[in-house]
Amino acid sequence: MRTIISLTCTGIVVFALVGCRQSEMTPTELLAVDFNAGTVVRYKLVSARDIEVNLDSTGSTLKGGRSKPQEMSEKVVFVIAYKPVVLDPYGLSTIEGRCESAKVTRTALVSKPSARDAAESLVGQTFTFQISPAGRIKDYSDLKALIRRLGDKAFASTTGRQGRIKNPDMISDFSALQWHLWDSIASIEDAVAGVAIGQSWKAKQFIPLPMPIPAARETTYTLAEVQKTDSGRKAVITSSYKLDDSRVKNWPSPYTGSFNMKGIFGFLRNFKFRSLEGTGRQIFNIDSGTLQSEEQQYKVHIDAGFMMPLGDTVPTVTIDQKISIELLGQ
Repeated sequence: MRTIISLTCTGIVVFALVGCRQSEMTPTELLAVDFNAGTVVRYKLVSARDIEVNLDSTGSTLKGGRSKPQEMSEKVVFVIAYKPVVLDPYGLSTIEGRCESAKVTRTALVSKPSARDAAESLVGQTFTFQISPAGRIKDYSDLKALIRRLGDKAFASTTGRQGRIKNPDMISDFSALQWHLWDSIASIEDAVAGVAIGQSWKAKQFIPLPMPIPAARETTYTLAEVQKTDSGRKAVITSSYKLDDSRVKNWPSPYTGSFNMKGIFGFLRNFKFRSLEGTGRQIFNIDSGTLQSEEQQYKVHIDAGFMMPLGDTVPTVTIDQKISIELLGQ
């Protein structure tokens, strides 16, 4: 794949010399996602968050006493292996992903243990997608079907007077990690022109949440530096995040029909996002076309309401989110 992209880039540069001198051009790095025939690329993908729910952020009293913030945490660790099924250096290649392991740990707001997390049902599941050399996934149909099947497993086996009850799950974490895995490359506006050190570009990404509502962040990527190592030239790409108020497109909802949520989020409604802020850092091997590692951390602040109003109390939700990606081998 990389050979074809390089030839295309060279052809454009030669054409551009008709109107300008090469010596005046800013040096750029060509960033492209690459897969090799017969090679499996394996990643450890981690999404973890600490959640604080304050049912009385105004400082008033509920039932005669001041409420205390309720805290919980949840974490999922995936190991997913990717192998090329069809390689097309001129266009779209077909990649198969296989989840080798998925483990969820959770400290709940109540002591009663939750049912097995539906995200753990990913183990042994395979999915395919098509991807361009620029890292843009073009066909999500198989992924969406898989996510919908996972969503079916998130509901309690019995239905009571309250209707269908959805257990806590981290399906959206898998969705966000997979949808945006190569966004640092895919969101470059002119991939053939390359990226200069110090150059920035933006991407819109949906974020994983403990409640099933669509929300997005605006991510700004910057090529901070290029390191020369024995294993190839490595791009250091930093990122910063802020809330994106526009409508989320192509959000893969895992659930169908109406339902109620189990736990504290079953009592809250009308979530309004106040802010999102955070930063990240990624290492991308330019020569092999491989994402090697990434760390992200951001905080989300949300206002909410009760299912039935309780005076002037304003519940708030604060989420401290951490995401990490590690290349295990190829």
